[in-house]
Amino acid sequence: MVDMSLTKAFRIVSSVMQRRPLLFNSMVYGFFYTSAEFIRQSFSKMSKPIQPIAAESEISPNVKGPILIQVQKLCETLDLVDKSADSTTYNWPQLKRYAIFGCLLAGPMLHGWYKWLDTFYSGKTTKIVLKKLFADQFILTPPLLILFFISMSLMEAKSDLLRECKIKFVHTFQTSCGYWLPVQFVNFLLIPPSFRVIYVSVAAFCWVNILCYLKNLPVSEHEQKVEY
Repeated sequence: MVDMSLTKAFRIVSSVMQRRPLLFNSMVYGFFYTSAEFIRQSFSKMSKPIQPIAAESEISPNVKGPILIQVQKLCETLDLVDKSADSTTYNWPQLKRYAIFGCLLAGPMLHGWYKWLDTFYSGKTTKIVLKKLFADQFILTPPLLILFFISMSLMEAKSDLLRECKIKFVHTFQTSCGYWLPVQFVNFLLIPPSFRVIYVSVAAFCWVNILCYLKNLPVSEHEQKVEY
């Protein structure tokens, strides 16, 4: 009975993956992204209580345009903005932000990127694999990280959308090179094109824990590192 249920579930997943690859890849990426943040918060709760959140939700008309103000008010309505919370509970607004970024932004971008990359650079020779590797790391990764920090700041309703990105981008990109270059080498060399986003999603399960750690570091700590 269990085997039949698993077989049926596998057929359904395979059917969705073939008929709706964009939807499937986006949902898978968002699931792993959000799960990694959930696990990170769980470990943080076990090691030490989550501190109450000091929200930065004030929106200054002198700094922001009317469209941006309305977008951030929408984020507040959707409960995406951090609020002072009980230290024993999960940070649900943050989990929502990671789900939105994974499903609606990063997932579709990666789906389209790998589809184009496999078409433009077909083959598995060492030269082709290296071209894909460096294109992925130095063409896709920088704007993806910028999008991550800016979109998170937007959903957090921060007064300065670029400040965190400016301070944390270089260190985050350096860390991503050390992690993603070997991971993507295996991806382009061994993984079939239709499973690229799934493979990256599993790898992202580990990477997001690193990214979340860097994201949650106080900005002042990054500023001190830059000074040194």
